[in-house]
Amino acid sequence: MSYLRLLRNGRVAGLWGSQVLAVMGGRLYALAVMWLMWRTTSSGVLMGLVAVVESVPYVLMGWLGRRLLGAMASLRRLAVVEIARAAAAGSLPLLWVGLPGARTLWLLLVAVVLGCLGAMFDPVLPGLLPRLVEKEHYQALMGLFDLTVRIARIAGPGSVGALLVILREVDLYLLTAAGFLVSSAALFLIGRASTLSRPSGTQAARRASSLPAVRPLLRRQPVVAAALSLHALGIFAASAPAIGMPILITTQFHAGAGAYGMVAAVTATGALVGNLSTGNVRLSSRMMTAYCVSWGAQGLVMAVMGATQSLWMLWLLAACSGMVAPLAGVSLSTFLADRFEEAERLSVLATDQMLIRAAGTLSMLLVPLYVQVAPRTAFAVTGLAVTLYAAAVLTWARRSDAQPDVAASEAA
Repeated sequence: MSYLRLLRNGRVAGLWGSQVLAVMGGRLYALAVMWLMWRTTSSGVLMGLVAVVESVPYVLMGWLGRRLLGAMASLRRLAVVEIARAAAAGSLPLLWVGLPGARTLWLLLVAVVLGCLGAMFDPVLPGLLPRLVEKEHYQALMGLFDLTVRIARIAGPGSVGALLVILREVDLYLLTAAGFLVSSAALFLIGRASTLSRPSGTQAARRASSLPAVRPLLRRQPVVAAALSLHALGIFAASAPAIGMPILITTQFHAGAGAYGMVAAVTATGALVGNLSTGNVRLSSRMMTAYCVSWGAQGLVMAVMGATQSLWMLWLLAACSGMVAPLAGVSLSTFLADRFEEAERLSVLATDQMLIRAAGTLSMLLVPLYVQVAPRTAFAVTGLAVTLYAAAVLTWARRSDAQPDVAASEAA
């Protein structure tokens, strides 16, 4: 089923359109908070602290918050979370003007609140999406919602320059709040008009108590544990180009901001093209293979980036990296949707968020230490580590799938 066919479904189209605006608002917020923190404090440490305080709630929620996440597994309850996010984001411009002496505190406080609310929202919505379509259309659905991120990564930075002609930087928070409000309205209306927010009997009772513990799930399906660990490693490794690309361009290629902007542009464009291919080319049952190949390819491209001597080749490699990135996200989401019932899927997604947020935070502390010293070596070593681990996971997964399900045999 192509994206256009999926969008003929009113519930899918309404939810997708609202998420485009919400994710776009999130991108504007991400740009605004870093700029405002730097302009207010001139402190790189405090800029890093913003990223940390936003990520910590995801780690804590995945570790301790399964009862709360289980209670949030309803579109109408997610609508309430979106209203709270809109209120938090929309309050900053008022606090900015009314209490200017504590602007740093307000930036951090709003970041903490949005991190907590995001930790309740981000693992849950993807877990509910499979209710929208039949199982054979999961891949296209996951690709369609992955497209919201790809659009936002192009349109968000691209629109900031035009918006700041008529708005203050702090007013970008109002646009973020508007996106959350549109998302809230769509979630409430779709949840009210359908069974998406009204699970039956056993599911409702199970969700009201708590999500199932994740350790037994991962012991039963160790391939999933390997997939989550690869995701965490990939996110950790992604900090090498994120932090090291400006260093590589200026010190090794002796180029300026224009060359760096081109890398960002071709990466985002490649990701958009890659998404359109991934969501519309059926992978059938080869999701784990596609997932590992995608991460392996991204690692290999990263390693070659560190070795290339040509700026044009660097741009080409950035485009290739962008093109294969959506395959990892879509294949993992589809893989989990196929493997687990809803409550179990939500538990695994919460763990995934916990792992990637922890990995991302840790990488921001460790990666700069070696990227700055030897950027080419950092790209090569980090990229090859991801490629080798992806190959190991794929090999092990194929062997595991070829063996009989011991847990199922014992249960029988």
